[in-house]
Amino acid sequence: MKKHLVFADEIDFNLATEIRKTWSPVGETPILRTPVFRQHHSALRMIYQSPGRKKFRFHFTIHPGVILTEHLIFRLTALHHFYKKPLIPVWDNLPGHRAATQYFLSHHPTWFNFEFLPAYAPEINPTESCWNHIKSVELANFVPANSEHLVTKNLSSAKKIDDDAELIRAFFKHEKLNL
Repeated sequence: MKKHLVFADEIDFNLATEIRKTWSPVGETPILRTPVFRQHHSALRMIYQSPGRKKFRFHFTIHPGVILTEHLIFRLTALHHFYKKPLIPVWDNLPGHRAATQYFLSHHPTWFNFEFLPAYAPEINPTESCWNHIKSVELANFVPANSEHLVTKNLSSAKKIDDDAELIRAFFKHEKLNL
């Protein structure tokens, strides 16, 4: 059977700056001025891999607040219509994931074949490496002016990853997944 895999996970983030080492002139400590307010966002990350590992895609959406089961159902439905093939979503066993799984099994049983990751196993989910790349490379020392600035930067970072199939392939290699 040809397997179209979709690894999925969510992440919460706010306006806090990801501090990383950087260069500056001798004796001049770089100063990052971060906004004081705490606006909360969540991102849904999905990495698609076609059979034979010929095609890789990174899907990334941002929601204000937390991601609900309805958001998961909407995004997976959109993915199913986009690829027009049965997909195998691979995700952890969070309550929202279980609820979305039950919804699809009762309403659209042929669309998906769900697989669950073991509890506390981010090291085998390539979306974790992808998010770490965004945080430590794209958002390193980035100070957003406001919430919209942060969302725009995250979306442009995700677009860069989606445009680089070799980088997405590297996330799978890093997790040492034998698919």
